[in-house]
Parts: sequence; C-alpha cells; structure tokens
Amino acid sequence: MNMVRLQLIYPEELVKEPILCMVCKNFDVVLNIRTARVTQDTGILSVEIDGESEDIEKAIKFIEERGVQVQPIEGQIFTE
Repeated sequence: MNMVRLQLIYPEELVKEPILCMVCKNFDVVLNIRTARVTQDTGILSVEIDGESEDIEKAIKFIEERGVQVQPIEGQIFTE
C-alpha cells in the first residue's frame, strides 16, 4: 500500500458536491480527511489517500476531472 498527502481546493460551485464520497465508492482507496476549512465560497482540505499506486492515480484523476484543484503536500511529486 502507498499513501499520498494532498491539498484539495474546491471552487465555490463544487463545495456542496460529494466528490470524496464518490472516490471512496468508485476506487479501492482509503481516504482520510486531516484538516478542512469549508465556507460557502471555497473548500480547502488536506487529505491522505492510501491504496495501490494505480488506484491512487485514478482517484486523483477523477477528483481533478470534477474541477477540484489537487496539490501534493510535503513536496510529493506525481509522474504520469
């Protein structure tokens, strides 16, 4: 199993969308919300995603395709 730490930045129009719920249902990963600051205008979350590298990559791609900005934490680098 691998683990990555990410910061997710939700724009205003996506704050109420259950994107992380869909990630847990659709991908074989464990998602842990470490911190969250959510307002009506934006959501900024720090999360950990555990799983196989391929599943993590698919989950990240899914999140990005929904319009959420994904940034690695602690200098993690993602390669394609």
